[in-house]
Amino acid sequence: MEKEAIIGNVFGKTIYKSSIKDHQYLNGKVGPLIKKFVKQKPGSVAATTDVEGNLKATILENAVDNLHLQDDYKELFDALSFDIKGFMAAKSYDDSKFDINITKAWATYTSKGQNIPSHKHTASHFSCVYYVHNEGMGDIKFEQELYSHDGFFIPPTEAYIKEWNQFNFASYKFEVKSGDFIIFPSSLLHQTETNNKDDARISISADILLTMKEGVSTEHCIPSPKTWKTIYTS
Repeated sequence: MEKEAIIGNVFGKTIYKSSIKDHQYLNGKVGPLIKKFVKQKPGSVAATTDVEGNLKATILENAVDNLHLQDDYKELFDALSFDIKGFMAAKSYDDSKFDINITKAWATYTSKGQNIPSHKHTASHFSCVYYVHNEGMGDIKFEQELYSHDGFFIPPTEAYIKEWNQFNFASYKFEVKSGDFIIFPSSLLHQTETNNKDDARISISADILLTMKEGVSTEHCIPSPKTWKTIYTS
């Protein structure tokens, strides 16, 4: 029986975690595909397929960030989409007004001694990560963006905090394993722990953008892409 989804708040931000149904079957399909086209790269930072500069020592010629459009990954993204829609329903977004778009999706290959440094995504509302292979190979950590504070501020460090609790923590770790799926706001700083195992940690990440349905006018949200005009400069 699959675990129920968990929805919690970290730094006032909503984070969703679930275990995808039939993940053993899905991982058996996509895991070998990823291993065929992305390999270990030198250094302490994991290989990610969405940026060509991150693909050293792989057999890729170009960046790959469209896994969600590839037939080989359709079953996986159908399963992930079910949870994404459930997350949006829990947020109570009006599904008669919004379209949910996966804008890009890529693979990450984290070899022994590697991690993904702290970062955030700037071109989407939400981001997500699915773990194809992670058996004690490091968890995901979310961080408070301390430098964004204005005015008087006491940094949450061990220099000032006697005991960590729900009211003063500056980072929060989600334990994850193969088959787990995490959705979080793209603006939330996050990083992954170093993989200390001999096997590589393999994951698939994606960005999610909410746009208005065609015919819905809005002042605050992104209009339907069908109403956009692209200006070419060549």
